[in-house]
Amino acid sequence: MSIDLEALYIDLHRHPELSFQETRTAGVVADRLTELGVEFEEGIGKTGVAAVLRNGEGPVVWLRADMDALPVPEQTGLPYASTARGTDPAGTDVPVMHACGHDMHVTCLLGAIERLRATTDEWSGTVVAVFQPAEEYGAGSQAMIADGVLDRFPR
Repeated sequence: MSIDLEALYIDLHRHPELSFQETRTAGVVADRLTELGVEFEEGIGKTGVAAVLRNGEGPVVWLRADMDALPVPEQTGLPYASTARGTDPAGTDVPVMHACGHDMHVTCLLGAIERLRATTDEWSGTVVAVFQPAEEYGAGSQAMIADGVLDRFPR
């Protein structure tokens, strides 16, 4: 199984979600992790996902990607530009786009996980991959910590 990273990126870019609303994105991450045969948990800190790759003795390394988008209109002219809309915390309908590259962050981390799974003979230890919600509001990491991410996964 090989992830089509370009198609994944385009899909995530077309379907951005605001902070703590990243349910579709988390579902895409979960689907890819399932396809790769990687152990994971969903719903951490509301919409976060964490995965664990165990490969014998060695260091534990945590990798993180943020998943949320911004309440701004996309004006890139890209053929896969976002036309998504969302509801901000004030209840206002707003345009939504990945203006900070979080779509690329998720794509890169899934690509790294795929590569690590394919090269277990080249490394040993444990990798914890965290897909964090709500980075734009500065609340996602705290929500995941409050939900026990540091206690539930290897350190």
